[in-house]
Amino acid sequence: MRIDIVQFDRDVSAGTYGRLLAARGVACRCLTPEAGPDLDFSGADALLLLGGHMGVSEMEDCPLLRDVHALLPELVAAGKPVLAICLGAQLLADALGGRATKGRRGERSVQPIALTGAGRNDPLFAGLPNPFLSFQWHNDSFDPPAAATHLAFTETCPGQAFRYRNAYGLQFHPEVDEPIIAGWCRRAGVDETPLEAFRASRAEQRQTSRRILENFLAMIGRQG
Repeated sequence: MRIDIVQFDRDVSAGTYGRLLAARGVACRCLTPEAGPDLDFSGADALLLLGGHMGVSEMEDCPLLRDVHALLPELVAAGKPVLAICLGAQLLADALGGRATKGRRGERSVQPIALTGAGRNDPLFAGLPNPFLSFQWHNDSFDPPAAATHLAFTETCPGQAFRYRNAYGLQFHPEVDEPIIAGWCRRAGVDETPLEAFRASRAEQRQTSRRILENFLAMIGRQG
């Protein structure tokens, strides 16, 4: 199995998901902003789209963001599994006919995330409590595509997860670890309150994050 990881921002890595994939023996290819214009995902069994400090509205300043946006409709139509996180989810929603919204419904720190009826029955969230805890760090948000299935929400931000065929968009961050969050706090010039909240529920979040990734890998395996 090979997963192509698209890292739009040098400061937003795959974190725990990178380590979990390596431990599972999954081959990964990481594409960064230096990637050339001829993106070829044909050899990948799935895509993992990460977050970033930019927004979907800044595509013209980020060629990788623009080029992946252009390819996503074709990839999803062909059945390529996608797990898109935060900026990646906003990009996926926008590419599939939804909307990325700038400066709305922002959240930082740990939040309880509630599953919709469809979310409770979706294989990506199998075995998770409802609600479950995960980390949030976003200023922008998304409205899911009209044809998508809405899977999860918070009180502040109703668009927390959606599914469109084999593609998933997650507004929350199941992949983060302490160094990533500490770096974000420094970059944003805020104190470490979000990091302290993450530490306080780290064990529960670790279980949730691992289960989501394992469920996604199982779906890829069934498809193959």
